[in-house]
Amino acid sequence: MEFWTATVAAPGRSAAFAQEAEARGWDGMLVVDSQNLSGDPYVCLALAATATERLGLETSVTNPVTRHAAVTASSALSVQRLSKGRMVLGIGRGDSALAHLGRAPARLGWFERYLV
Repeated sequence: MEFWTATVAAPGRSAAFAQEAEARGWDGMLVVDSQNLSGDPYVCLALAATATERLGLETSVTNPVTRHAAVTASSALSVQRLSKGRMVLGIGRGDSALAHLGRAPARLGWFERYLV
């Protein structure tokens, strides 16, 4: 069993948060992906990757409505390389991240196509 902690995307605090999480024994950290409510999660995960050695790093959660699949793949791959394989890509329909934008979550068929 693993135990992960979560944070909002705040580039100025990401490295320190990750170092503290790792020092306290957390297995990983999730960074919320809610556009216009917090910073870019991939920037924060990249900063965390360079500041830690073993901490797992995950988006919580990216969505197909506001992030094109190619951009998501490129961002996740960058963090994966920086972290030497510790990146986990959390993807969802975008329910809560889209509510404040007045957008509907991805429909199931579109979401499935996004994944493949």
